[in-house]
Amino acid sequence: MSLTGLWTVLVAVLLCVSTPAVLLSCWHRPRRAWLRWPVRGLMVLAAQLSAVLLVAVLLNDAYSFYPSWREAIGLRQPQVSSPLARAGIQDGAIAARTEQAAHTGHGTIVQITIPGATSHVGDHPALVYLPPQYGDPAYRTRAFPVVELLPGYVGHPRNWTDQLGVAAVLDQAFGAGQAVPLIAVMPTTIVAPPRDTECVNVVDGPQVDTYLTTDVPTTITRAFRAQSAANGWAIMGYSTGGYCAANLALRHPDHYRAAVSLAGYAAPAHDRTTGDLFASSPTLRDQNTTTWRVQHLPPPPLDLLLIDTHDDIHSFQDDHTLANLARPPLNVAVLSLAHGGHNFAVWRAEEPTAFAWLSSRLAPPLAPIPAIDGQAPPQQRTDDHPARVVVALVGGQGRQPAAQVDDVHPGRGDRPSRDVETETAPRSRSCSPGEDAAPATRSSPAPAGPTHCGRKSSPHSTTKPATQTPTTEQT
Repeated sequence: MSLTGLWTVLVAVLLCVSTPAVLLSCWHRPRRAWLRWPVRGLMVLAAQLSAVLLVAVLLNDAYSFYPSWREAIGLRQPQVSSPLARAGIQDGAIAARTEQAAHTGHGTIVQITIPGATSHVGDHPALVYLPPQYGDPAYRTRAFPVVELLPGYVGHPRNWTDQLGVAAVLDQAFGAGQAVPLIAVMPTTIVAPPRDTECVNVVDGPQVDTYLTTDVPTTITRAFRAQSAANGWAIMGYSTGGYCAANLALRHPDHYRAAVSLAGYAAPAHDRTTGDLFASSPTLRDQNTTTWRVQHLPPPPLDLLLIDTHDDIHSFQDDHTLANLARPPLNVAVLSLAHGGHNFAVWRAEEPTAFAWLSSRLAPPLAPIPAIDGQAPPQQRTDDHPARVVVALVGGQGRQPAAQVDDVHPGRGDRPSRDVETETAPRSRSCSPGEDAAPATRSSPAPAGPTHCGRKSSPHSTTKPATQTPTTEQT
């Protein structure tokens, strides 16, 4: 029987009225003296309880505290359940390695093949970093956020593990509490070697944009306990990969929550390594130019961190141009270091800051939101700060960027109070191993300091240096 509604109220009123009537009619009924007062006491108590019951029914009917007797006596309560993350199809094969990694505190690098099911670019290898917590029994039912890591040109997924030591960087970040445990996937970006596609959908050519934004997430979420929602994915790259990360995130804010560009640039390159990517279409080229998109198209709900150095002049100019054009809800933070070239040593020093920043933007709980009676609120993007543009500059003389930037918090608008502390070797004019030095253009001569290694053309340059067939990592 329902505890609310007209009939329930009428029954309570009838009971409240009839109980005193019965009390009066039966007041002299008990004949024996020893029984008379106990019976009268019970009848008075019944009359009082009927009045209290009427008040309770009226209040419950007005406010719906308990809609049924089952709920009132505790037989029915809302059931709270936590959905379990679906096991990845690779979990069984790598169980022994991930369990061992959980004991050692070091992540696991797994090599897989990612098919181009939607992009039709073929099957290509990828490396996947799984955090130590992936094999921990306490995390066995949890899904992890994902960061997609893109190399420069001509790059390979192993650049992230070998030159940039991403596994050690993430192990340390998790151990220090600077980042939440996450999965890092390093896909192949050069799907039609030696052509540089700039990670775009080439007209009548490889559909690399689709491969990276659709095929890669589809495979990863099936193979591992990875979050599938956009607020659990981010993308990061260095050099050409930095341009790719910013461009893909701006083009697909429904796929990524945040992005980081390390020494990236604004416009896709056009040279003999790329060919004509857009079939001479200025519209398609504009749509793949980050500054044009931010200036002319509605801003997406996205957080973007651009890290560069004053010495890396083209990245520095492009990053600040993009930041100045940004409008809410697009949040752009620029971190410009006083010194440093276009090389792996600088990018490795920037990695801990980049991953910590990404983690603060992703930071969804590893466990899904508990469902009540099988229903849970939608996990939508929320901002922890007002949409704004932040430009953070690190000044100083004669120092190198290091793994920690003191008193600079990208995206929080803080001004640095001191320079970057150095833990790297003194600057030299030589390039990193595996990179070629590119000559300066006529319009933008290379500044004094470190040589710019493997630079692709910048929209600030009117003349592009001749490019030879690349055999090593260059941007």
